[in-house]
Amino acid sequence: MFDQIVALIAQYPYLSVATLCVLCGLGLPLPEEIILLAAGYVCATFPEHAELPVMMAWSAGAILTGDLLPYLLGRIFGVRLLRLRWLRYVVTRKRLARFDRWFRRRGDWVVFIARFIPGIRVVAFFTGGTMKLPWQRFLFLDALGIALTVPLLSWLGFHGAGVIEEVITTVKRVERGILWAALGGGAAVALVWWLRRRRRQRLLRLTRPTEAIVHPQRAGTDNAAPADGEPPLAP
Repeated sequence: MFDQIVALIAQYPYLSVATLCVLCGLGLPLPEEIILLAAGYVCATFPEHAELPVMMAWSAGAILTGDLLPYLLGRIFGVRLLRLRWLRYVVTRKRLARFDRWFRRRGDWVVFIARFIPGIRVVAFFTGGTMKLPWQRFLFLDALGIALTVPLLSWLGFHGAGVIEEVITTVKRVERGILWAALGGGAAVALVWWLRRRRRQRLLRLTRPTEAIVHPQRAGTDNAAPADGEPPLAP
């Protein structure tokens, strides 16, 4: 997956990162951390296509935009929006009730904490909107988390390009090994199944009873009168 994201970002550097980050804010099952690492990696590998400071700015703006969307949806429409089936897959009522309790216990710092935990950000921001968290407070907490994560992860992707290349190469080798092993295992299972099936068919042919042709006997005993044209039986 990482190399596919890198190929997409290398082709359209800033636009691809911004689009992916906004979609992640709407519930795309793709961690933002991978996107930021890939963005830094592209800046190191293709410096003629993208610069690291500009990439950081685009990433931060797109992430903030993606976080604002669920917050605004929750603030404007509230839980009524959960009538939409596609949204219920991302924000379930159970998760919403859980975050409601977290907000009441720990306050609005849940927004800041959720920025560092993939998979719960959309629910946290939507819940913050439904609880009418002031937008200034939301922007401050979310921007604070973004200011910590975006530069760090982009910097790691930029300066760890060599390590990432080794990891990608290793992963590709492992994937090829798994593929060949799966193909070999499938072929072996198919061969064993075919041999067993052939053996069962052969045993069925050997154990099947031969059908004897039995002529019906004539009615009566051995002393019965012979039919017309047949010689009489010897006494």
